[in-house]
Amino acid sequence: MRVKDLGTRDASASLLETLKRAVRGHAPAVSVERREISYWQERRWTRDHNTYSGNYQTPYAAFQGWIEEERSGHINFYLRNPSAEIRRHSHWTCFQHRGDDWYLIHMARQPKDVSSGIITIEKLIREAYQ
Repeated sequence: MRVKDLGTRDASASLLETLKRAVRGHAPAVSVERREISYWQERRWTRDHNTYSGNYQTPYAAFQGWIEEERSGHINFYLRNPSAEIRRHSHWTCFQHRGDDWYLIHMARQPKDVSSGIITIEKLIREAYQ
């Protein structure tokens, strides 16, 4: 293979500016404060000892719910009167009727806290309506 020397010339101003930006790197990191309020509080759930009550809320629908934290650390999530959309969802088998239109929602992976569980159930509701 033959190589032909085309000589040299100065780089354009725009290329030099691009190289300067690349060498300088990114802007300094910015610290982000952690939320001061839990999701369950933000969503206006109330707490009475080990029991929470409120609504699972989505843009599509809201459902009355309550949550019970057992002494063992296990958390039970309940939803009242699930809609036809939820009953057609693939996770409908995770709902166990407990009487008076209340359903216990069985989760394969136990949420680490009440807020995580609420977020998971609200995601399921959104999926059921989409």
